[in-house]
Amino acid sequence: MSVYDDYEMTIGIECHVQLATKTKLFSPADNDARDAEPNTKTHQIDFGLPGMLPVLNKHAVELAVRAGKALNSPIAHVSRFDRKHYFYPDLPKGYQTSQMYNPIILAGYVDAPLEDGSLKRVRIDHAHMEEDAGKLTHHDGYSLVDLNRAGTPLIEIVSEPDMHSAEEAKAYVSELHKLMVYAGVTYGNLYHGNMRFDVNISVAKKGATELGKRAEIKNLNSFRSVERAAEYEFKRQVDILERGEEVVQETRGWNDDKQITISQRSKEDAQDYRYMPDPDIPPVVLTDEVIAGIQSKVPMLPGEYREKWSALNLDKSVINSLLSNQDYAQITLEVQEKSGEASAKRVAHWFASALTASDNDTNDDSTQTMLYAARGS
Repeated sequence: MSVYDDYEMTIGIECHVQLATKTKLFSPADNDARDAEPNTKTHQIDFGLPGMLPVLNKHAVELAVRAGKALNSPIAHVSRFDRKHYFYPDLPKGYQTSQMYNPIILAGYVDAPLEDGSLKRVRIDHAHMEEDAGKLTHHDGYSLVDLNRAGTPLIEIVSEPDMHSAEEAKAYVSELHKLMVYAGVTYGNLYHGNMRFDVNISVAKKGATELGKRAEIKNLNSFRSVERAAEYEFKRQVDILERGEEVVQETRGWNDDKQITISQRSKEDAQDYRYMPDPDIPPVVLTDEVIAGIQSKVPMLPGEYREKWSALNLDKSVINSLLSNQDYAQITLEVQEKSGEASAKRVAHWFASALTASDNDTNDDSTQTMLYAARGS
């Protein structure tokens, strides 16, 4: 029996989701900064120039409302923006526009499938809209700033600390990614930072009534890194406690090459940011009719696909393969409804066996040929 068996980890995750808008949250600058030259996707508002007033992106609000449906969360009829103050050179105006006190998305939940076939329900505390910061590149003796991402529209989804293993954390972020992509909220490209995960981990003796001090691992951009960072951080904190020392509340980074977490800075509390209502942005007021109209356009979500495919008796690996690409899932269901279960099962296995994980993002001729053939089966 290992000493680690005496301890339990508790995990809460904050996920930043880049909204699939054409322009930024408060400026008309292009929201697609992929491979762009530094500081070319910017506007006077993003530079924080005097006299520049923000204009809220209506489409970003609509995408947040869509996200609420995917999170089983009610939408606030009135939400407001606040200023979160800190000195970072990647936000020239000196504060981040966020929603501290009146977020647009209220409490909900995500049911994440585990390897054993069970579901792990992770409660959502809330999700709020905010703008992203720019990017700093550090060199020997100086740093450079790229403001292409400054002002990019985000929703930050804050979970309750309901996860108690690295497997549960990985399952949650994987299902959250599917939900946001299927709902049309984000493009979901992890390589380009469309979704980033901040993993808060604390450790305590099993049966303890209080949680331990937490460390936050910032900006993880893959499901595997979430799992491995949680595994490493659990053991690191247990080792500290076993030596009779105290875990420090701090922000840590993940070194993927070394598979370790690294201390970055002490963890701030909310009062350190001096939140205040933003006087330049009016409240967002949404009626039940507006909310229902926006959410009626949300297509079928992963859980609904799984329910409809239950009659096909598909292996879990086949289902996961289909759900990794929304086109494949839609075609398989289309075949099921038009041609019956036998044809749908054949198409499902066809996709699962012919496509690898890397193929899921391709759009080459062979993939298109297979999609047309499946629709005609």
